[in-house]
Amino acid sequence: MCYAYRDSKKEEKLFEHLITTADICSERWELKALALKTSRLLGIDSKKVEEAIVLASMLHDLGKAAEVYQGECFAGGCTEFKGHYMVSAFIVHLVFSANNVVIGREDVERFLTDDMGSLSEDKLYAMLVVLPVAFHHYHQVLSFRSYCTGKAIEKFLENPRVHASCLEEAKSMLSYERLGQDCRKLLEQIYNVLTNIERFAGKDVYRGSKIFVQNFCYDIVWKDLKRFAENPITLGKMLIEAVYGLINMCDSRAASIKRR
Repeated sequence: MCYAYRDSKKEEKLFEHLITTADICSERWELKALALKTSRLLGIDSKKVEEAIVLASMLHDLGKAAEVYQGECFAGGCTEFKGHYMVSAFIVHLVFSANNVVIGREDVERFLTDDMGSLSEDKLYAMLVVLPVAFHHYHQVLSFRSYCTGKAIEKFLENPRVHASCLEEAKSMLSYERLGQDCRKLLEQIYNVLTNIERFAGKDVYRGSKIFVQNFCYDIVWKDLKRFAENPITLGKMLIEAVYGLINMCDSRAASIKRR
């Protein structure tokens, strides 16, 4: 069993949770409305934006598959997965980077300050997946340092191991029919990275994603908090907040099915 949640009375399978969250997201009326507005802002086809958001909803808790988290589940229980959003973001960032779509600090800075015109469509699409995954617990932040750092994150980055039971259950993503062909190919690549992630360690593409995640706190979160004090509203920031807000709503509804 690969867990999204486990206590003495309730348990929830991780990939069931991820697929249920994506199902709920794909059926929400807010998805089409948000995709249409995002399409106009970024100049990307609205259907492609819809799929990016649904994909992000499916991948938001992917980092929970890490052995560092699942070990706690099997030891007795796992109701908190501290830093899992950054592990999720790392895996997704790594897959995009392996496909030559590399998101750097400067790209995120441009996005969050409304300089979208300088970014390629591929980078804008990747941003709509990576940033909501990374930020989906941002509303809970107590301090910028605690958001992006932690033993579990560093332990995974130094020794990237995915629990064996999660690898078997991750196959369920590959048959997901509510996404187009390009997204399904990306899911196949994510599965391939999960099954071979230790082989990436030490390679330039791995180091690049590792640096992105390790510097996420200072380069992005801290600067964003400072920017908020100086200029609280940018379209890029509002857009990412709207996307992860939708994902969080769908996440909560999916969790309530098994945890209520």
